[in-house]
Amino acid sequence: MGKKLSVPINTNDHDLKTYISKEVVKKIPVSYDSYGSIPIYDSYRKLCKLVGYDAINYPDFAFWYYRFYQGEMDFDYDRSADPVPKTIMDMPVRLMFKITEYLDPVERAYLRSMNKPIKDIVDSHPPFFEKIEICVNDGLLYWRLNDKLFSCKQFGNGCLLWFSTVVYDIWNSESDKSIMKKSLEYLIPLFQIPKLQVNRLFLSWTEQTQELDEFLSIPFRAKSVEILVMNIEQTSQFLSALNPGELESISLKPIRVDDRDQIPRIFETEQFKQAKHVQLRIWLNEDDLLKFSHLKTFKFGLFSHEPIDFQNVREIISNFKQFESCELKHFHLLDDFPNRSICEAFGEEIPFGPLKTVKHRYQIPESNEFLEFEIEDEGSLCEIKINKIR
Repeated sequence: MGKKLSVPINTNDHDLKTYISKEVVKKIPVSYDSYGSIPIYDSYRKLCKLVGYDAINYPDFAFWYYRFYQGEMDFDYDRSADPVPKTIMDMPVRLMFKITEYLDPVERAYLRSMNKPIKDIVDSHPPFFEKIEICVNDGLLYWRLNDKLFSCKQFGNGCLLWFSTVVYDIWNSESDKSIMKKSLEYLIPLFQIPKLQVNRLFLSWTEQTQELDEFLSIPFRAKSVEILVMNIEQTSQFLSALNPGELESISLKPIRVDDRDQIPRIFETEQFKQAKHVQLRIWLNEDDLLKFSHLKTFKFGLFSHEPIDFQNVREIISNFKQFESCELKHFHLLDDFPNRSICEAFGEEIPFGPLKTVKHRYQIPESNEFLEFEIEDEGSLCEIKINKIR
């Protein structure tokens, strides 16, 4: 550790250069063999802690540091004749375009905030993320962009933000802002990038906080979304926050389903109406099946206190024009032999002995297409897979 200065450093030009020259003397190697890289930034940071970062910028510090290191000790050297340092804006547009082409979407997102010309070049490369995960749980908000992880957690009266990859931590920083406010500074600009493409988006909210409205101000966009939240009401709120024009595939997994009166809100969203594929971890009634007529594929649980009319189920699905396949989980309380009951409903012959799996083929009226059923007994559950054969 160096000795603490007894006299404060002034921020006038002469005193700053004197300090720099003394730092250079400390770094001169004792022999030729020890000559190597100079930790110049350490010296600059040390000076800034004494006088503040506004006293001298790093390029000016580096200029005088290396000049003094080379033995040029003239404090009054006139720099007006020196060539003007090049900046990134002096780079040819074609070269900048080529460089930004090789940056990943996260790195490009940071460049957008520099200035408009660079922003325009960056936006000429539509960013693509295979998967984005955003999770809020137990005082922690983290988001994963492909293989890069950003985490923000409670730290004192503010938060601690850090960024890492699968290999190593890159940086961390403290902030006096809340976890949510700090995280939104990154997430909102990310989803505002023009032509952003997200293949899969995973949203998880498993904490009781008062900041849900702030979180849902993020303009979420994705081709496919999986939502894991506290209840059905939150499920519909999260679903409504996505851009319906891009969303094709939906997977909804509420942790609690005691607010079943909120289920119609899901069906009323434009996101559900415009989707092509839907999976619900929710038990629905036979009548709810009509809400799925526009989908290519779907999956949900089928439950009723009364026996299910499987002939009616077959008739409804046979009229779905876009239908390709579905999976229905049938929960039965009163029927100990659901496979046999379904066979009877479909008019199939019932073989003697236990029936683990039943298959049924149904020709759609006035069509050359078929519905192929495979019903598997899973104890208290019965899994029904239906495929359209064209």
